[in-house]
Amino acid sequence: RKCSSPRTSDTEENDKRRTHNVLERQRRNELKLSFFALRDQIPEVANNEKAPKVVILKKATEYVLSIQTDEHRLIAEKEQLRKRREQLKHKLEQLRNSCA
Repeated sequence: RKCSSPRTSDTEENDKRRTHNVLERQRRNELKLSFFALRDQIPEVANNEKAPKVVILKKATEYVLSIQTDEHRLIAEKEQLRKRREQLKHKLEQLRNSCA
């Protein structure tokens, strides 16, 4: 048996519902702000304030893949340049030794 009156129980239920609603509203607002922050980092949709969430996510995925491709290309280019520098240093050393 419950010791509280039905009125107290209703009040508790209303309080729980209100608290739940406030927390859910905060959660949705945080999610919305996170989508805005993500959108603003993606050049293709940064200026589109009405971009749907699914478009933001798809464009974000494309953008990340594009950046990863660029990174791999730049890493390979850096390695080629490093090897070329070593070849040139070696050549310079040979020329210095031949002139000495």
